Amino acid sequence: MLQSRHEASNQPPPTDSTSGVKEPSSAPQPAAQPAGRRVLANVVALGGSNLWRIGVSFALQLLIARLLGIQALAAYAVALAYLNVSQVLSELGLPALLVRDLAPAPQHRRAYFWAALGLQLAASLLVWAGLAALAYALPYTATTRTAIWLIGASLPFYAVTSACQTLFRAAERMELLMAVETVINLLILALSVAALLSGATVAHLVAILVITQAVSALVCVAIVARTGLLSPPQEPVAIRMAGLGKDAAPFLGLSIADVLLQRVDILLLSVVGGETITGLYSAAYNLVRVLVKLVQSFWQAAYPTLSRLRRQASSRYALLSALSLRYGLLLLLPAAALCTGIAAEIMGWLYATDYATAAPALQRLVWVAPLFFVEMYAVTLLMLEGRPQRGLAVMALNLGALVLLLPPFTRFGGATGAAWAALLAAGIAALAGLVNLRRQNIRTPFTRIGFTVVAAAAAGLLALLLPALWTLRLAAGAAAYLALVWVTGAFAPADVQLLRQALRGNAP
Repeated sequence: MLQSRHEASNQPPPTDSTSGVKEPSSAPQPAAQPAGRRVLANVVALGGSNLWRIGVSFALQLLIARLLGIQALAAYAVALAYLNVSQVLSELGLPALLVRDLAPAPQHRRAYFWAALGLQLAASLLVWAGLAALAYALPYTATTRTAIWLIGASLPFYAVTSACQTLFRAAERMELLMAVETVINLLILALSVAALLSGATVAHLVAILVITQAVSALVCVAIVARTGLLSPPQEPVAIRMAGLGKDAAPFLGLSIADVLLQRVDILLLSVVGGETITGLYSAAYNLVRVLVKLVQSFWQAAYPTLSRLRRQASSRYALLSALSLRYGLLLLLPAAALCTGIAAEIMGWLYATDYATAAPALQRLVWVAPLFFVEMYAVTLLMLEGRPQRGLAVMALNLGALVLLLPPFTRFGGATGAAWAALLAAGIAALAGLVNLRRQNIRTPFTRIGFTVVAAAAAGLLALLLPALWTLRLAAGAAAYLALVWVTGAFAPADVQLLRQALRGNAP
């Protein structure tokens, strides 16, 4: 749905898991696909669904900003932030754990699906009650307070959706998730636009999210039944709730850290910055969220396959993880640099003159995306190598730095100061992640990435300083980047062959 999903990367399944998931036995396994192609298909599916979801969210918040004003935008953004955190709390860390363990053990899907569904439904009701109490305990306006408690009504329906989509991920069937997201977000868009054009309030828009979440739950249940993801052969499993909770705890911590990293800035600003600063910051961050969600989508899509390859084909695992870092930065660094150069024009074109003061915030925030990519690369590898606590520590460092830096930076710099706080926190966490990899003797393939940084910097300077229309500056910066990465060898003809080898599954 429109609300973002957060799932931490995971370590390979242990043979003595206390949750009861065992090594695959005689149950038939699906025919193996080339690892690179499976990752690519999953990335395309998750990336497409997330882009569509973020596009819908951005379009709605753009309409809210234009039709209802900056205070309404702040109330809607705060409600979504609380919803995202509540969704993760109600999941109890189970999706991340079960995707990890059920990917190589499909014969246990039915037992763990019903266990997860029951636990998540119970947790969703408790979290909803806590959310309603929190809405009235904090100093919010009536509009924001109503939006917060009302949006909690979607949590029980989300529990059903989450349990079903756990099966989609465990089966490496991300296209099923994409189908659900596409249909439901189209429904959200249609209903919300119609409501806005009819004079709807923020409460009406939140009610639409609740209704569409209920539809999403029904669609997911129908897909599970139709695709036979719970069909025989299935083995009974004696599930020990204490062991399941113990296994899920690190993943719940990672999921909470992940969602708070994406939302704690909005939550803090809603208290320490007021609605105007929160609205300006949200306007800038809505653009950055597209890149951040693509980063999350990539690692969510790649991790089941990487987890399997780590045990079955170590050379292909090493190649795919290295290519992930290199090609990800090849794309993200120029995107951040070019956006920095034309930030003022982007804000004026998309929003209105009232939001022009958010351009400096966008220039800082956009660099969070490549830093977050490096952080998630480190966290993913730490998880895959059996170091989940270290991965959690890296994310906790990012979160702690953000919580400490954002209030004073906001007090002195407004929305731009808040953006500086987010950028510094992301940089600290990325560096800490790389240090942890080095301490674990995990090689980080930064070969030729320095050339990419130089090329991106040159592109950004052209887009910022060239005396021409912003479209021409953007084109000139992009052309300069492509030329520089080719001349310096940051991307060379050999990379094309290497990528083909990875996608065919015959990597050296």
